[in-house]
This record gives sequence, C-alpha cells and structure tokens, in this order.
Amino acid sequence: MNDSEKYNFEDFTRDNYSRLLNLAKQKYSFCSFEDFGKIENPVIWRHDIDFSVHSAYALAKIEHDEGVNSTFFIHLHNEFYNVFEKEISALLEKIFKLGHNAGLHFDCHYYAIASEAQLEEQLQFEKSILEKLFGIPVNVFSFHNTTEDILSYNSDRYAGMINTYSKYFREEFGYCSDSNGYWRFERLEDVLLSEKHKKLQVLTHPAWWQDEVLSPRQRVLRCIDGRSQKTKDNYDALLRLMGRENIK
Repeated sequence: MNDSEKYNFEDFTRDNYSRLLNLAKQKYSFCSFEDFGKIENPVIWRHDIDFSVHSAYALAKIEHDEGVNSTFFIHLHNEFYNVFEKEISALLEKIFKLGHNAGLHFDCHYYAIASEAQLEEQLQFEKSILEKLFGIPVNVFSFHNTTEDILSYNSDRYAGMINTYSKYFREEFGYCSDSNGYWRFERLEDVLLSEKHKKLQVLTHPAWWQDEVLSPRQRVLRCIDGRSQKTKDNYDALLRLMGRENIK
C-alpha cells in the first residue's frame, strides 16, 4: 500500500468535502458551540485556520452553498498569514458575512502559559483584538498545538469563552480531526457512516482541502509558495504605484 492509499489522499478534495457535508447532513444536525444543547444528533463543525485564509474562504463558500454553518478559529500569531493584512482581514469578513462564526485559535506556547490566571489574561487580550478588528462577538476558543499540559486547562470556559477542549466536549462528543493533512484517529467518512457518536465534533484545517489530489507536504508547500509569490507581487505593485525603479 502506498502513502496515497494509506493516508487517503483522495479524501482531501473540495468536491469530496461537499460530499462529506451532505453525508453529515443525513446523519446529524449542524450547530454551533453555543446552541448544541437544543439540537438532537448535533455535529459541531470547526476550522482551525493554521495555514491559509484563502482555503478557509473556499470551504466557507462550499458550506454556505450546502446550507450549513461552522466556526472558523483565527490564529493571531500565525507564520503563514497576518490577520492585519488588508486582503486577509477582507477574506475573514467575507467568511463571517456568509453566516459563519468566529473563534480564537489560541497559542499557549507563544506566552509560555503556566497558570489559569495567565491563560485568562491572554485569552481576554486576544479576544478583544478580534472583536474590535471584526466587530463581531468571539465566544469560543481552541488551543493550538495541544500538549497534555495544555489539555489540563479543561474547564468549560475561560475569559468568558467556551473551551473546545473542555472535559465536557472531550467526554461527551465524538471527535474527528484532519490534523497534519491526514485523519489522525478515524476517517471522517467512516465515522459518519458508523453513526456511533450521537454527538460529534469535526475539526478541519482548510489548507488540507484542495481542488486536486495532493500529498500533505504538497498542500502545505502550495500555501508557502502562494504566500511568497503574493509578497513579491505586492512589492512590485507598490514600486509601480510609487513610480520608483525596481532594479534587478
């Protein structure tokens, strides 16, 4: 068995993403982290935006076309995108205008979080940034690159936000994730067909879902190369606009 078969590369196309959404709709009712308690057979669909806001917007449009909403978690210390860039913030605004929810993707490693008090303080700080930037409420957060120490912060809420890794969600909901570009625990299609979880949380990272079949490495390199080319294009455009020489 080659890697493509072993890691189900063909799962991670946008056409298949749409198919999986339809399969999920047959088994579950889509809801948010705030309203799942009112829903029978709830599925909470979430996206941690680790690499590409452009890919996040592509999935947001697919979901909108399929009549479902999800939550997009924004990482303020990301090395692949800058939330303050005009193009990036505009794309995020488009996602929210489609009816999707905003969440904070929080990096404990950046602050070397060592206590709940410190966690509360920095979560509140980043929550306020996102809310002021986009003018929308941010009521939920997810941890970035979890460790056992980080997962020990398992209360239902911190800084007034719902914790996606709380003890409640980890114990009461099934969980399926595409972290690192492959199914970390179980294949999503198998989980949906089995119906073994009455409540389900699905985590995707939008950059893993492309129009064509690619390996995880190829997918992440596409994000890196695309950002590099965009930076070059922006520099050239700025020099033209300012009427300056672009000496090569």
